[in-house]
Amino acid sequence: MMIRPEEPEQKKSFLDRLPKLGRVSQLMLIIGIFLILVIPLGMVYLQQPARQIQLKGALSNLERILEAPTTEKENLERELSKAEAELEAARAAFLSPDQSPEIIDRLLELAESNDIDVTQTQVSVVEEEDTDEGASQYPVLTFKIYLEGQVPKFQNFLLALDAALLTAEVKEVTFTIAEEEGEEDTASITIDVSCYEGGE
Repeated sequence: MMIRPEEPEQKKSFLDRLPKLGRVSQLMLIIGIFLILVIPLGMVYLQQPARQIQLKGALSNLERILEAPTTEKENLERELSKAEAELEAARAAFLSPDQSPEIIDRLLELAESNDIDVTQTQVSVVEEEDTDEGASQYPVLTFKIYLEGQVPKFQNFLLALDAALLTAEVKEVTFTIAEEEGEEDTASITIDVSCYEGGE
């Protein structure tokens, strides 16, 4: 008995591997599988443009909200904070009437820095000034100081006064030039300092 070598098994086609159905049934099965896979994918694909438009619209709305100017309330709160800061700065510039010793100390330091001797000081409190609009809320301290030195140094003193006392105003200045050699020039200067008097 002759043994024949085994013939290689031929690969079966996809249609042959399907359950034993008729050719028409197999074709319908393949079409059904194809439709089951393709239709959902096609629907997802078709929905993408609409979904992208929706997402772009949402993103655009968010960007408009973020870029929109601040609300009226926020603007008012910012303006109020700014006004309060300016008020505090103004109050800091104004001294109170009971700080006259401190003001005199500043004037003495200013005179000393300009090599001037202060021979006499006088202080008086002026009641609130009457104006066309009514009484001012700022009482005024009037300082009269007498100086000995040289006229150019008196002028330097006056120029530096604004930085030393922000609310000071020079009302009257009198210089007297020394006639004798070795004598000092003299000056009398009247300065009004506006003060702040009010509760916090």
